[in-house]
Amino acid sequence: MGIPSGSGSEVLRNFAINANNAATAKVDFGGTTGTGSVRSSGNTAGVVAVPTNVIITILNITFNASSNNTNVSATVDWQGSGTDIQIFTSPPVDDNTTFVYNDKIVLREGDVLKLNTQGQCDISGCFIYHDFT
Repeated sequence: MGIPSGSGSEVLRNFAINANNAATAKVDFGGTTGTGSVRSSGNTAGVVAVPTNVIITILNITFNASSNNTNVSATVDWQGSGTDIQIFTSPPVDDNTTFVYNDKIVLREGDVLKLNTQGQCDISGCFIYHDFT
């Protein structure tokens, strides 16, 4: 990605993955329309790689566990190369409790954010979609 020209837009958006059950799900960033759907367990659909001339800043990710001793984690597939970089792993999360990751993650062109749960969790988050096209 080149240096931003000063034109473009920044839009606050959210995402959700319903009942992710012992699976790795890719976050759907919703493309330029911002209409990403609530996705199901193990999602690979939608705009999962950061598009050209876009930067995404993840503001937070919330995991709400539906089973005991659920470990949750996040990795970034570095520019879609198949090289996963571990971002975080939580301590076990119990049934009906929540783990919130509140640090910022900056994703660039081609990056894929993968969220993994070892039990059933609803996952949601907020991000800023910086579009420089």
